[in-house]
Amino acid sequence: MRPEPGPAARRPLVVGYYGMENVGDNAFCVVLDWATRAYWGAVQPVFAAPPMVDLPRETTGMSARWHGAGGTTGRAGSLLSKAALLSRSSMLVFGGGSVFRDMGPLSEKKLFALFSRFSGHPMAAVGVSVGPFLSAAAERRLLEVLRRIDVIGVRDAASAEVLRRSGYPGLLISAGDLAGLLPEALGEPVPPRRPRPAPGVRARLGVTLLGVDYEAAAPEVRRREDALVEGVRALVLKEPVDVTVFVFNTHPEHGDEQVSERLRAAVSDHCDVRVVTARDGVRACWDEMKRCDLGLHMRLHGAIFAYLAGVPFALVPYQKKCDDFLDEIEQPPSLRLGRVPEDPAEVTRVLAGMLTGDQVPGLPREDFAERARWNFTRAPWALSAAPGPTPG
Repeated sequence: MRPEPGPAARRPLVVGYYGMENVGDNAFCVVLDWATRAYWGAVQPVFAAPPMVDLPRETTGMSARWHGAGGTTGRAGSLLSKAALLSRSSMLVFGGGSVFRDMGPLSEKKLFALFSRFSGHPMAAVGVSVGPFLSAAAERRLLEVLRRIDVIGVRDAASAEVLRRSGYPGLLISAGDLAGLLPEALGEPVPPRRPRPAPGVRARLGVTLLGVDYEAAAPEVRRREDALVEGVRALVLKEPVDVTVFVFNTHPEHGDEQVSERLRAAVSDHCDVRVVTARDGVRACWDEMKRCDLGLHMRLHGAIFAYLAGVPFALVPYQKKCDDFLDEIEQPPSLRLGRVPEDPAEVTRVLAGMLTGDQVPGLPREDFAERARWNFTRAPWALSAAPGPTPG
């Protein structure tokens, strides 16, 4: 008989960078919708997000009218909508990603902390990174909020160290990225590793690029983009390789469509090209990633999808979170690229090596998934008889 959930976990409100047309953040929602039910016994998790392809309509609590709306009226409408969702929730969960890097003086995180304090409802954070902070003021504000969060599950060792140094008083769980549970959340086992393409069979390269990098100078961004696009083009001219362009962010301001179209146009006359975008949904991107034989990624979750799918890949570490991930999974040196690969030939060489090489990350994918599971099973709301991994 399944144990009864505690009252705090029955109706969690989950907040994060949702509704930004980003596959990685949407994958967090897919995992959280499944995991809070499976491991905490949640009856109806609700997301502070507009409707999205992969979630039941009743679980997304924000109107598209207010979500991300600009101006004073838009911000007020968004804040009031979240306040209404808070009033009907049993706890608040910060769900995944780099949600603790920046915080302004009027951040909604203050609202969440005040609500928790006066309502007595707990706050948790799962699968998050803490820092690197964008300013001293942001660090001060964020640490004040973080100290009020009862349980924090972090996805990297650096975040755990930041919290320890700050004297964080709550329960700290050194866990993993929520996306590690994506196959299980979709009802699948971890897939077998992709075999090397057989002679005479065309391989398929999956690529995610980054449309906007707010922490790099424009000339650096352009050099990196040139090297990646030209490196892929040289590969398809040299080897029997087709390309799938994954547009993991389709946001009109922050997204990847322009640079992704540049890549598509550069190779479309030389190979078969498919395009899959955030609008197609998390499951569609996951299913297409499993059909790839090798990968080149700038989006962190493009690399995580490839890793989980058993596809060899190279990740351009444009932020520290990318290096943290590569170190965690013990990515072989032969599959690594620099932060700004300026030589297309180096990109081509690394990718071509995946067609014949057999090096894989040292960390088993099942271990990566288990670390993600700790965000839930080591929390005080965990059920005593939660499900185990999906069998193969």
